[in-house]
Amino acid sequence: MRYLTCLFLAMSMPAATLWATDEPKFSPAEQEVLRVSQARRDASNRRDVVASARYVADDCIFSSDDGTLTTKAKYYEHMAKLPVAYDHSMNARELVVRLHGDTAVINFRITVREQFGDADIVSEQRRTETWLKEKGSWVLIALQ
Repeated sequence: MRYLTCLFLAMSMPAATLWATDEPKFSPAEQEVLRVSQARRDASNRRDVVASARYVADDCIFSSDDGTLTTKAKYYEHMAKLPVAYDHSMNARELVVRLHGDTAVINFRITVREQFGDADIVSEQRRTETWLKEKGSWVLIALQ
């Protein structure tokens, strides 16, 4: 049995090594915008409307899953009205970043978990964020 376990581990290591090498390598500039994007999502997960809104341009375009457009004000008004019992989290992965001067586009898969009382809702989505670097800081200008 011990032999089979060692053999399995030895065979698994090359596959794990190959998988690890497939992880994207991000440049320092890409890492910078990814950190800001994650900070905005973290603030949203904490339901910290003020912190999250700091990363968002006043004229940001928000597009929902059904194609409805909304404004920053309405987006955060909705977030502020969520019941205390509402709990949610977002787990981003498969990140792709494209930099074009002072503009960055981030595309990623995300698992959204929402809980209303006893109901646990899990959804898989693909999102695209567009960021603009203004006065040395990244601000979200579109979220789809």
